[in-house]
Amino acid sequence: MIKVLIVDDQKILLDGIAELFHGSDLVTVVGSITLPDLVEIYCSRKAPDLVLMDICMESKTTGFFVTKRLKKKFPNLKVVLMTGFPEWNFIQKAREAGADSFIYKDGSADDFISCIRRTMEGEHVYPLPDGKESFGFGFYDARLTRREMEILSLLCRNMSRKEVAQALGIAGSTVNFHINNMLTKTGHKNIVGLAVEAANRGYIDPEVGE
Repeated sequence: MIKVLIVDDQKILLDGIAELFHGSDLVTVVGSITLPDLVEIYCSRKAPDLVLMDICMESKTTGFFVTKRLKKKFPNLKVVLMTGFPEWNFIQKAREAGADSFIYKDGSADDFISCIRRTMEGEHVYPLPDGKESFGFGFYDARLTRREMEILSLLCRNMSRKEVAQALGIAGSTVNFHINNMLTKTGHKNIVGLAVEAANRGYIDPEVGE
């Protein structure tokens, strides 16, 4: 069994992620903590094989900083950073910090288990831009409407669906409708992957309006 320590400052998300591994015959959760400053102590006591850690936490300590410390103190420890934000620069920062892999929080239980397994086997699992031209992303190829692109741009600025609806003066159900349409058109499984590809291909600029 792969022993995993989970770190996330939001208790509800921490419990939800831990539940993904319930009944797994590959992964066992040896601890789950909300305070990143305690990670090193837990690693010394619990000796996990891998730390699954959130990047953005309310404390001043980020997952990037903790990763650097862990890699220095426990060179054989595997670290997988996770986030719920479509921040395209997080991927490069995770690499620079020494993280072995990177995963988005909206992944399925199979996605998380696969990422952990592959990481323990020595792979570096990162959600790089799809690079699949068959997705045909863009105004013309994927035929995204201007409203869809507008919604996507706002989501990339870390606005919630409710905030997007309020900003555009439309119903939340309308926002969900457009998001589902975009996923269907582009072939993405979730809005995070779509946002990452959009930013990397230069179709949207999340800095506009900041």
